[in-house]
Amino acid sequence: MYIPEHQYRCTIIRGKSQTDMEDLLPLYANIVHKYCPCEENTFKQSARKQLSKALFETEAYDGLSDSNQKTVDNHLTEIAGTLLGLYYPKSEDNNVMMVYESEACKHLVDHHDFPMFFKNLCLNFQFPNGAKWINFVKEDVENHLNIKPFCYVVALLYHAQKQDEKVLLTKQEVGYYVLNNLDVLQGKIPCEIVYNRIIEDRKNKVKRDKLSGSKDWQHIKEQFNLLELANIIESDQNYLWLNPSESQAVSLFIKKNGKVDFDCYKYDFTSLDDRKALLNDWRAYFGVFNKELEKIQTQFTTDIVLVGKEEMKAQGGAYKSTVDLGDEGEALVFRIEQERVRNYKERLVNKVLLLGKTKGLGYDISSIEADENPKKPEFARYIEVKSTKRVTVPSFDKNWGDALNITAKEWVAAEQYGEYYNIYRVYFTKTKTIVIRIKNPYKKAETGEIEVFPTIYQMNFGSNVIELRYDK
Repeated sequence: MYIPEHQYRCTIIRGKSQTDMEDLLPLYANIVHKYCPCEENTFKQSARKQLSKALFETEAYDGLSDSNQKTVDNHLTEIAGTLLGLYYPKSEDNNVMMVYESEACKHLVDHHDFPMFFKNLCLNFQFPNGAKWINFVKEDVENHLNIKPFCYVVALLYHAQKQDEKVLLTKQEVGYYVLNNLDVLQGKIPCEIVYNRIIEDRKNKVKRDKLSGSKDWQHIKEQFNLLELANIIESDQNYLWLNPSESQAVSLFIKKNGKVDFDCYKYDFTSLDDRKALLNDWRAYFGVFNKELEKIQTQFTTDIVLVGKEEMKAQGGAYKSTVDLGDEGEALVFRIEQERVRNYKERLVNKVLLLGKTKGLGYDISSIEADENPKKPEFARYIEVKSTKRVTVPSFDKNWGDALNITAKEWVAAEQYGEYYNIYRVYFTKTKTIVIRIKNPYKKAETGEIEVFPTIYQMNFGSNVIELRYDK
């Protein structure tokens, strides 16, 4: 039986604003990617040093005030570790606690797709979970929670848009009737029943208590923020609706709506070892990457068609582009360069060449300096394009930072071409696309303006170094 008044405050860790979250995500991910796997204390020392430098412009964590140290530790443990699942601890056989990079973190570093990362986070998230103090986990278990809240919200919004009246649900309604309702959180109530009750209460002009403030509303707002960062929902001040360009992802969320994947009920809360195991096992589970997400762009078929807020107008079929992110960025920069050179001298536009499919060059586009170097306008410009997706526009403030991967051939080209080598970083966001240019990255690395470090080594060897040989 569904009783809306059965309210239950089920919290999650407080994150940052959407822009701050995406601005800081590459910093978190690349700290983890750089240092893991390693022993826990070593990881904390190295990560604190990097975060202190990024947040407070000093590597001296021990020299920070107590409040600033607390801020650094919150970024490292609560946000990067627990909320985002970028790393997880694991005790080895010799009782040494190690820290490992999660699959989700590695996928983010490799693919630079922020919405995909948050989709994965939302798919893995559930109640109960091990992302709280153990006593709160115990309370959730004792109250028989059993739900993937993000999947449930998506299923509810899809059910709402399928109805003839195509009613938009408010944030307050989803908060009160779903995310703060014990019956729903226990996994007992189909979304159709919740929807019908919302509509019935509207018709009967039933007034519900408004959820507000840090205690009653913040944890619900955080969940909406994560779904927006996943590019699954859109919202205004009052209403929520599904993103019409994400039909395939929505289909996957609806498919995953139901029983939770991680079993918090098998642990004995009277056992200290079991309590520790639950928290550590959860961290390892939470960072796993859902392979089905990789199929969204090319192979995952669906008959779901989504409509947007404005009429939720009928569309001929929402779809996700199958163009590779890298190809999309290269094509955009190619057009920008053609336009820039054409505006300088149209006869020179044929000097702009798209070469991304040519192996071994170390750059994607060959262009010329043109108007941006009046003394040497026809000198060649070599451009390597690096693209990323995120929902919000980067802030580019003093604490903002980013990271990208370059190959050995690209770095050799950067050294070889010096001031004529450029990295164009493309940010595909929900509202606009931004391209930034980094000139002569090799020199900037030498002067310490940027940091470059190897993440993989190639080892070449001959027979003279063989210590012993085993033939079977």
